[in-house]
Amino acid sequence: MVAAALRESGHDVSVVDHHTRTTSLPAIVADAKGRRPDLLLLMHSDYNRLIGAHVLDRVARALKEALPGVPVWGYGRLDAAHARRAAEKVPSLDGMLFDEPEFAAVALAEDRARGGSLTQVPGSVVRTDNGVVVHRPDAVELDAAPVPAWDLVPPAAYETSPHQSMDGVVWPVLASRGCPYPCFFCEIQMRPAYRTRSVDAVIAEFVEVHRRYGATNFFLADPTFAIEREWAMEFCRRLAAEGPPEIRWACMGRTDRVDAELLRAMVDAGCWNILFGIESLNPLALEAANKKLDPTTIGPAIRSAREVGLEVVASIMIGLPGDTPEGVDRTVSQLIAMEPDFAQFFVVQLGSDTIPEGGACVSEWDGSRYDFWGHVYVPDGFDGRDQLLALRRRAFRRFYLRPWYVAHRLGRVARSGSPMMQLRRTARGGLIALKLATGRA
Repeated sequence: MVAAALRESGHDVSVVDHHTRTTSLPAIVADAKGRRPDLLLLMHSDYNRLIGAHVLDRVARALKEALPGVPVWGYGRLDAAHARRAAEKVPSLDGMLFDEPEFAAVALAEDRARGGSLTQVPGSVVRTDNGVVVHRPDAVELDAAPVPAWDLVPPAAYETSPHQSMDGVVWPVLASRGCPYPCFFCEIQMRPAYRTRSVDAVIAEFVEVHRRYGATNFFLADPTFAIEREWAMEFCRRLAAEGPPEIRWACMGRTDRVDAELLRAMVDAGCWNILFGIESLNPLALEAANKKLDPTTIGPAIRSAREVGLEVVASIMIGLPGDTPEGVDRTVSQLIAMEPDFAQFFVVQLGSDTIPEGGACVSEWDGSRYDFWGHVYVPDGFDGRDQLLALRRRAFRRFYLRPWYVAHRLGRVARSGSPMMQLRRTARGGLIALKLATGRA
């Protein structure tokens, strides 16, 4: 998205994701030198949040030493307070772009091209002799953002979990930015306010990505689809009428934001899969997590979605404040009775600035052993990290290793219109579920 905005403004841009190439720091530096850049932007990922700043600082420092005189900036979709904190934690960066960074990146690059000081860019955090200064962003119109420059990355290198994808590349589209809900565990709290794009702009992106890249499998990557019901209904009606008929898409949503009419409209527009962020069926845990979800909406929403032909994924978090091991087991039992097609189970991990009362973080910041980067959080009702991980393994075993479930999934494969594709998908997902159930993933 940032690269597309820069390129549309007339700049030459390259995008390098070293996770698909090499994470060797000398190789990263050599690659950057070979590109002879006038400006380097380092993405500050939501999923390494702020504690991963030491890695970003080390990379920025090495790049500045190798490319003297070339500004090295960070960027991320952060609010002003978290952008300031990020800049303070990464002193090697010359500055940090925030809010909607594709707009700020254009202003930064144009100031650089003019030989400016880079100290007055809207939507930036910079260091001065008087300390860190935050420059508020200009008002922006999201519809002015261009279609992401997918030609600058290898899309096939990015694989979506099989419970949310068909065969081939899945192309993300954002209809909105942010989320208005205050769930305490979510990194979206670090981002600017919730904003929507127009239906016209979102449908135009679907059509354009399909035209340019032959894309047919999309993921509407909004944290919560259908926050605004009328927007969602218009989007579905328009996409069904104007979009390429071969388009299929999946999304994420809340059980209190959908109804039978909307779900049917989604299916008519090509939606085939929805992930519901349920987190728990324990009302005390939902309340303590600030989830603001009525648990009585969960069963009816899952049932309605399945009745109109949607695949349903249920997402559950293990270790919410207010929950207990017995509460986790009850949640899994109730979820099994509701019969979603798939379930995912996460151990709660947090940044150090989001720890609620009634628990403690017990691990170092780690992205290698768990689900997201962060500190494992243990509420007072649990014995420790090992118990949480054991509950997670048991949840996967109870959900996926039921004979009825295995037979049901194989029956769905046999009855599908594309049995070989579904068989590959089921085999890949089954292997992942088996590894998670036995603690090998």
